[in-house]
Amino acid sequence: MSVPNEDYPPVGPVPIQDGIGKEVVTQLKTSMKTNKAFYTDSNGRDFIKRIRDYRADWNLQVNEPVAGNYYPINLGIYMHDDKKEFSVLVDRAVGGSSISDGEVELMIHRRLLKDDGRGVAEALNETVCSQGKCTGLTIEGKLYFRIDPIGEGAKWRRTVGQEIYSPFLLAFSEQNGDKWASSHTTTFSGIDPSYSLPENVAIITLQELDAGRALLRLAHLYEVDEDKDLSVLTSVELRKLFSTKKISKVTEVNLSANQERAEMEKKRLVWKVEDTSDHENKVIRGGPIDPERLVVELSPMEIRTFVIDFHPLHHDVFDA
Repeated sequence: MSVPNEDYPPVGPVPIQDGIGKEVVTQLKTSMKTNKAFYTDSNGRDFIKRIRDYRADWNLQVNEPVAGNYYPINLGIYMHDDKKEFSVLVDRAVGGSSISDGEVELMIHRRLLKDDGRGVAEALNETVCSQGKCTGLTIEGKLYFRIDPIGEGAKWRRTVGQEIYSPFLLAFSEQNGDKWASSHTTTFSGIDPSYSLPENVAIITLQELDAGRALLRLAHLYEVDEDKDLSVLTSVELRKLFSTKKISKVTEVNLSANQERAEMEKKRLVWKVEDTSDHENKVIRGGPIDPERLVVELSPMEIRTFVIDFHPLHHDVFDA
């Protein structure tokens, strides 16, 4: 079930005349029986299961029941019972949790007057000054939320989440004369008209390097078993992605694009991890690129980075 997106009204400046810092939160409450569990994203990629007042790696002594259950949220948070999923996406990085079953809490503003001793070494009291007067910040934002049958919310979280993170940006310029459009290319697409990226893939980076070379970074948007249809090995056809160019060479590099992947693999350390089985399932990765087919394979949650060399007659990557 779709729920209207919620623009919350301007919040702030947070009053501090009483000498007390404050945190402003919004709470979304449902009747769902969530058994202390909820999920938050890790840097906008995979979702990690959280259990209130619990850590899998050590015995947690709960001294701060609210702060001790807060997590950073860059993409969204969701929870589920045995019938439904309730998902919330954010338009900026916030803190969030599920302090009570069936409830999502997000911190949308805060203004503190004392350092919390966590390393910043100053109070979180940002101000904006104009004409000699300084006031606390005022923020505006939007939350996106939706209810889906159990197991069917991932597609909405990934698709809409990508649209929130990478929206279309419109740019305008003023031109003199009425004949500009007839002497310039007004529309252009480098992709083959019959081709589109798979629904579970996003272009993270497309950057022109020196003459005739481009940096391309592709990401699989889904985790293993996150969606019954889209959490699968998928592929991208580079020839159709750059249909107006002729590719002469494709070199896979590491994520930072500062060395070839093959060289990086030779230097990779092999760590012996305790309490793991030799029969444990291996992580599936996309295979090497066939220089003839030029097809990139991506497994769930995989990010791959390439430097692409174009034929000298097609040097300018973004030239129509």
